[in-house]
Amino acid sequence: MALFSCSSTLKTASSNKSAANTAAKGPRFLDGISVNPGDRVSSRNKSYGYSEKAPEEDKTETDNSHLSLNESTLVSKYATILGVEDKKVSNIDLIEEIDDWYGTPYRFGGSSKNGIDCSAFSRTLSNDVFNVSLPRTAEEQYDYCDHIKKSQLKQGDLVFFHTSGRSRITHVGVYLQNGKFVHASTSSGVMISDLDEYYWKRAYRAAGRIPKDNVTKN
Repeated sequence: MALFSCSSTLKTASSNKSAANTAAKGPRFLDGISVNPGDRVSSRNKSYGYSEKAPEEDKTETDNSHLSLNESTLVSKYATILGVEDKKVSNIDLIEEIDDWYGTPYRFGGSSKNGIDCSAFSRTLSNDVFNVSLPRTAEEQYDYCDHIKKSQLKQGDLVFFHTSGRSRITHVGVYLQNGKFVHASTSSGVMISDLDEYYWKRAYRAAGRIPKDNVTKN
């Protein structure tokens, strides 16, 4: 079984192994779309809880008639990946950013197109698209966020996972919609996965929202 973990700190002994685990596969859209999983919630402290409720459906609809041909094509592609109608895909900046990074290989401690890890990707996406600054590691990002219920997840929120034997947050992704999130996995690099898939459903620990008073761009 492929591994999808991402260490939450740059000082672990496993960093060398993780760094070598880059993705050999490029992005696959529409034909053989890959998605992978999660299902839990936590309070502001370190005690992890559980929630059986899935995120509520995003009812936002957008008139995309003004979009360029390239933008319309991109909207249709990501609507298919996310399993929603085209009119539900409204954040063009977000899907353009994801498309630019999609398939970038995983590299522990990396933060460039040559290789990026999960927390660097969530940090980059949050900064470039949502104008927020996040700490560097997955566990620091978990501590930084206000924790919310899974059913309250909205686009731009963070989802946290426990993917190793240690009792801490080891992986992070950015929530999109319809149960999907984008992240940098160790096996396939930057990709879109589904919270309801078996692996992520077991690994899911919490959902987080950037505090409103901290939504600033450096």
